[in-house]
Amino acid sequence: MGIDIASVKLLLCAKNAGADFSYTLQIGRQGMHTDVRSLGQALAVSHISADAAIIAQNEYSETFFSALGAKCISSLDVSDYEGATIIHDLNQPIPVELSQRFSVVHDGGALQHVFNFPQALKNCMEMVRVGGYFTQVSVANNFMGFGFWQICPELIYRVFTPQNGFNVVAVLLHEVIPKGRWYLVPDPFTYPQKQLCNSVPTYILTIAKRISVENIFSAAPQQAEWALRWERAPPPEPPHRPLAAIRRLIPSTMKTAILRVRAILKKSLQFDRRYDRHLSEDEVILGRFLES
Repeated sequence: MGIDIASVKLLLCAKNAGADFSYTLQIGRQGMHTDVRSLGQALAVSHISADAAIIAQNEYSETFFSALGAKCISSLDVSDYEGATIIHDLNQPIPVELSQRFSVVHDGGALQHVFNFPQALKNCMEMVRVGGYFTQVSVANNFMGFGFWQICPELIYRVFTPQNGFNVVAVLLHEVIPKGRWYLVPDPFTYPQKQLCNSVPTYILTIAKRISVENIFSAAPQQAEWALRWERAPPPEPPHRPLAAIRRLIPSTMKTAILRVRAILKKSLQFDRRYDRHLSEDEVILGRFLES
């Protein structure tokens, strides 16, 4: 996927959240795929004075990471075809010398192409030093066939836990269309979330901070819904929705028809859940939502 404008905004958000990019690792050497105008606007919002024209004209993204404060920029890939500095197959465990080596590990869409996804994700987590950050832009909805995998918010929340040495800073969804909306998604363990359905290509974006060294995946992550059922715990209370009782009386065929009409009228069926928070682009870039 490389560094597109959505990735730029996520990484600026991570910087404003406290990420130190001094020792950055890219999972797959990231190409630069932004236009000068959009990049310049995002940098200006974040008060970074780097020349957007110079950054955008580069084939790869090292100049952009330098603007974020990176002093040493590495890239890891299974092949050297794009000039990666570290050659390693993420289907396999990392060598010990890569453990806790980087202040930021950024996956710009490479892990979805690795068949052994749990091992690849564990590798990335292990390469982050304590106090460092893992950032990720990956595909969520409507990208079937792009990679092996599409991921969901609950996977992020169940993986980046204190038991695995991490805290989730933010899980975001972004609809990849002109003026596409941004959403902050809470932990499904806190809110009874249903499937996230929409009608346009959508990214999931992650910021997570490493807080300790733990034996990652010593216990396999489990989905919150099933864990609650096994424990016979009551499900979390849904947000107050006065019309919910009426909606339950509508036949499913009629609901489907209504959704189709909405999609035609709105040209895209957007997420419409009370517990997801819509964010402006400036809120994303500056990380203002993290303060509330």
